[in-house]
Amino acid sequence: YSVFDMLYQHYTDARIAFLRKHSRVSKYDSENLMYGAIVDILKSRPQLSLNVICHQPLNMLIRDPKHLNDEECRYAMNTATHVDFLIYNRITKRAVLAIEVDGFHYHKPGTRLYERDLMKDRILALYGIPLLRFPTNGSREIEQIKQALDKYEKSR
Repeated sequence: YSVFDMLYQHYTDARIAFLRKHSRVSKYDSENLMYGAIVDILKSRPQLSLNVICHQPLNMLIRDPKHLNDEECRYAMNTATHVDFLIYNRITKRAVLAIEVDGFHYHKPGTRLYERDLMKDRILALYGIPLLRFPTNGSREIEQIKQALDKYEKSR
């Protein structure tokens, strides 16, 4: 099962019903579906005091770019660079998990977008922010998010 199954035409009614029930945070249905799934997961785990924000600017996460080379610094500090979703602790405001939704047509090896993805992956790793990257033709996204939150809960 995939969150993104509802993007296919034969799931149109299910997608419309799901999107009516959840907030629209993006112009992309793929991101709206992921946001709804994340919100549902977080509601089922109130003890973790977590929340999610859509399109969190990377420069708000990386306040001190001292660990970055010049190219990484330019990329990270660009106001347009963001993570699709950031799950954070509501009390401490610390980042818990970054999530990227990758349209499988656009994030192919050898493309500039793919190179930027790799750079974002390196930057988040340097600053200790776990990242899950989900292609829209993938599966088991909910399970992987739950596993990452289980790992976070055990580390607290």
